[in-house]
Amino acid sequence: MTTPNTSILFYRSDNGQAGTGTLSGGRWQAKATLRLPTGYTHGAASRDSLLLYNQGTGAGEVGTFTGGTYTRVKTYGFAPNWTFIEASGDSVIFYNATGRGVTGTLKNGAFQQVRVYNDFSSGWGTMASSYDTLVAAARHGSTEFPWSNVGYGTLSDGVYTDKGSIPRDDFLGELTATSDSALSWARAGGELEFRASKAANGTGISFQKIGTSGMWNKVGRTSDSLFFYKDDGTAWTSTLVNGNYTNVGPLPQVSSGWTLIEGGV
Repeated sequence: MTTPNTSILFYRSDNGQAGTGTLSGGRWQAKATLRLPTGYTHGAASRDSLLLYNQGTGAGEVGTFTGGTYTRVKTYGFAPNWTFIEASGDSVIFYNATGRGVTGTLKNGAFQQVRVYNDFSSGWGTMASSYDTLVAAARHGSTEFPWSNVGYGTLSDGVYTDKGSIPRDDFLGELTATSDSALSWARAGGELEFRASKAANGTGISFQKIGTSGMWNKVGRTSDSLFFYKDDGTAWTSTLVNGNYTNVGPLPQVSSGWTLIEGGV
């Protein structure tokens, strides 16, 4: 698929309630409401597909996800206890903090395993993938003086290929990514500090501070946009393209209690 995916899904694990829509240029458009199985803890969306996963049981499903519409194609029995699941344009990675991993393709509403890894670095605390570039960070040091190291590589055709790492003195917090960029947000006192980087072709990873804000519980993504969310329903959107971040503004009347916010790339 070459068309950027602006689809985004909102999901509650306690009752299976879900809503879908599009987020393009920071502008939200609702599409549908649906019921899904309860208990999903992870989600990952590629350029045309969405994978949902229950960490405790391994239960999951995959379907097509374009134009703001999700259609289940198949249920799966994955291994339980994966720490992170992240999708690129056509691929997905399952990672466990012990250093184990699995990669495969995620396209046309189906998952196909390609490779098993037992030699990933252990202890990654966050990861995100753009259209073709996976970035991971781990926190070190003390609470007062934290720092992060960063690893990155390509995630394409169902395979991850390591490209390098950048030790850092400053702390990168949680990560998310749009089609060609990555965003980090880290708690600094009573606010969040944001850094952004280009993230394309497995190169160009260099995070630069772009500002601060109040606290958010979750940050979702689509191919060009970010969705900042508080559990009480407060929301804000922005764009992140070519490493450049631009605020769009608040989004009123968003439901409270969403536990997963997953968008395509």
